[in-house]
Amino acid sequence: MLASEKLLQLINASARPVRRRAWLSHPLTGKTSQTICCLIVLASLPYLIPGLHRWRLWRTAPATNVISTATPQVITPSQVIARAESRPGEIEDPSGRAMNHFFAALQKAESGNGRVIVSHYGDSPITADGITSTLRRRLQLRFGDGGHGFVLTARPWGWYNHIGVKHDAGSGWTSEPMFISRGDHLFGYGCASFTASAAGITATFSTADEGDIGRSVTAFDVYFLAQPNGGDFEVEVDGAPHSRVTTRSDDLHSGFQRVQVAAGAHTLTLRTVGNGQVRMFGVVLENGERGVQYDSLGDNGAFIGLLADYMNESHWTEQLRHRRPDLVILNYGTNESEFENWPMDKYERDTREVIRRVRAALPEASILLLSPMDRGIRAKGGDIITRPTIPKLVAAQRKFAADNGCAFLDTFTAMGGEGTAARWLAAKPKLMGGDYTHPTWQGSEIVGSLIHDAIIRAYENYKQHSATPLAE
Repeated sequence: MLASEKLLQLINASARPVRRRAWLSHPLTGKTSQTICCLIVLASLPYLIPGLHRWRLWRTAPATNVISTATPQVITPSQVIARAESRPGEIEDPSGRAMNHFFAALQKAESGNGRVIVSHYGDSPITADGITSTLRRRLQLRFGDGGHGFVLTARPWGWYNHIGVKHDAGSGWTSEPMFISRGDHLFGYGCASFTASAAGITATFSTADEGDIGRSVTAFDVYFLAQPNGGDFEVEVDGAPHSRVTTRSDDLHSGFQRVQVAAGAHTLTLRTVGNGQVRMFGVVLENGERGVQYDSLGDNGAFIGLLADYMNESHWTEQLRHRRPDLVILNYGTNESEFENWPMDKYERDTREVIRRVRAALPEASILLLSPMDRGIRAKGGDIITRPTIPKLVAAQRKFAADNGCAFLDTFTAMGGEGTAARWLAAKPKLMGGDYTHPTWQGSEIVGSLIHDAIIRAYENYKQHSATPLAE
């Protein structure tokens, strides 16, 4: 039946009295009553016919906090920060000592003596270095520029980026990011492997031309795989030949080549010779012996189970022990939230296994579990709501951290909790992308700042209550 026919039937039915009262016999009041009945029916139709939902006069909010797409709430980045500051996210640490190693390293760097390394593992929201570049910059401005940190050999995805580094790779590299796959599961420190066999395949890394930080480098540290039948690669610094490195070895193990340079802006070029397969992972850019290096280790489509099931443990241990980070951040949950029935028992086993692996490789390092951000989904009626799995993952991570002596930061609540994706999408300028998952550059800076500020508040509290004197 057409909507117009249904409308006529409803109007006629409403105008057909069951028992006619005396006041309805008056011609004026009779027409008035029919008019009122018609208005009531018209106002009710949007509630009866789903296609007319946008004409509803009253809207009943669902259980989750939502923003209607018909009348978006316009907010600015400053208002977002003000809201977050009214209920800031804090580093949670029931053990009272989970972050002590990292904070002690920060304190030494702040006094001018020591380097601090952060390994931030996560999924696609950090692959473009928006959130992590904000953390890197703000920490380096206070504690010193220790160098940019780790960069993958080539780009496994078109949007892979590192702010403050010029990074280019020639065609010819076969990339294999960590994911569900067969093979040896040797993905390196940065969760991606790159292989080339032909001669003349290059990868180039150089520091920024301008800016307060990131302009100087004192050493490049090249990560590769030593293997039987491995080939050679040549190292060039600022266009001049520097050295030749072989990856050939009787056994399979991680290989590293350190290239020292005078402090300043430099360009490193790696070039395959073509006498065998060269398999590389990435390069670390260092600057002196003091300050922060912040490694952005995002893997597109990743979930924490990949590190538990598809990263070779002994290989990852070699890579972690060579890098020796003071803080390991585990920042997953975006892709797990895709499924409302994600198996939480396996999620717990995977998280505990990854924590165990990090602890086995780095007994002294601090571990911080960073919850996923808000992620939206369009519900019936057109509203954008928080994906139901997000709060479940946040609660689970909080428990896992407490049970395993790790620190935890509820990024989801810090940025505003349920409905944030919708609010950020409606903000001017936009803070959330159209997929309701990845923040814009402005949104990334806000998230990075919220994480940074939570770390600093916890660090200041550590300094006030720590009775341990600084090591000379």
